[in-house]
Amino acid sequence: MVAPLLFFGLLSLLEISMLAMMTSGLDNAVLEASRRIRTNRDDVATSAAAFKDQICDQLGGDLVSCRSRVAIGVQRFSKFIDAGSVATSPPDGSFNAGHAGDIIIVKVDYQWPLMTPFLATAFGRSGPMSVTLGSRLAFKNEPYQ
Repeated sequence: MVAPLLFFGLLSLLEISMLAMMTSGLDNAVLEASRRIRTNRDDVATSAAAFKDQICDQLGGDLVSCRSRVAIGVQRFSKFIDAGSVATSPPDGSFNAGHAGDIIIVKVDYQWPLMTPFLATAFGRSGPMSVTLGSRLAFKNEPYQ
């Protein structure tokens, strides 16, 4: 009688650990891809698809599956106060890396499939068996030439 509860508890603990690891990995991937925009590196993304590929390359795993799960939005603003109002909205698929000195908001959402259905409700269920992991980043482009 106790075994199913213990098994569910162990599976839930494993899944929460995987969610924490994926959240950290997503934040790191967004930070790395955004650094290319901020410093205007030679390998900076020039489109939404290229930016999505840079994030998926950092996350690892199946590239095709990652592309279908990731939603991005990169927007340019002239003032941080203007950028704050859109930071919490979902990504819209736009890509505008701006120029030197511009303020950029990067929004990335990733649909993570869940193994245990009860955890979907605990973490803000976004589908029958998935949860949305989000990462947001605001920065000012460096004064590159």
